[in-house]
Amino acid sequence: MSDDPVLVCEGLGASYEGREIFRSLDCAFAAGVHVLRGMNGVGKSTLLRLLAGAQPADAGRVWIDGIDLMQAPEDAKRRLSYVPDESPIYPFMTGEELLHFVAAVKRTGIGATVDDLIGAFDLGRHLRTRFDAMSLGTQKKMMLCAAWIGAPRVLLLDEPSNGLDLASRDRLVQLLRHWGRESAILFAAHAEEFVSACGAAVIEMSSLLMSGQSAAA
Repeated sequence: MSDDPVLVCEGLGASYEGREIFRSLDCAFAAGVHVLRGMNGVGKSTLLRLLAGAQPADAGRVWIDGIDLMQAPEDAKRRLSYVPDESPIYPFMTGEELLHFVAAVKRTGIGATVDDLIGAFDLGRHLRTRFDAMSLGTQKKMMLCAAWIGAPRVLLLDEPSNGLDLASRDRLVQLLRHWGRESAILFAAHAEEFVSACGAAVIEMSSLLMSGQSAAA
């Protein structure tokens, strides 16, 4: 596992309805599993969205595996995966359609890791189910499967264990610990047992915002 940063941001700023959430935020993460901790509303989800390119930043730059997310968004996004807490998937899309769509965007196949995860999550029977007919837990499992398409170098996950049964949480823990050997994984979570089981390095959001310094692994 290299100590070189895989996920970097400099001078990142964000606001919502005229209220500043943070400014001049710098961070750098090498391969490993990292968790953002802090009170609700402190900006954890916002930071994940900005790093994923799912929300435009007011200022600053982001690099994914050395690629500038603003200057080369398609190349950068092929190297990252983002799973929000709530499902953004079109309600008419089936699980199978989601997986094939993500694979096409990343110009790759679905892959053995995803096939194994579909089995571990018992999703085979839901692949042709529309998202609006899935439970919240099944939606989350399907999005997590999609996240591993293309062997991402950066994974950004917002409350990834929400809605999962115990067996699925255990499988996700195993996958995060294994994938963190080569990729930078950053997630937000409140579940203490899940964070501990992942062996995640804790990044306090308040300290990150106050210091204005790098949160390097």
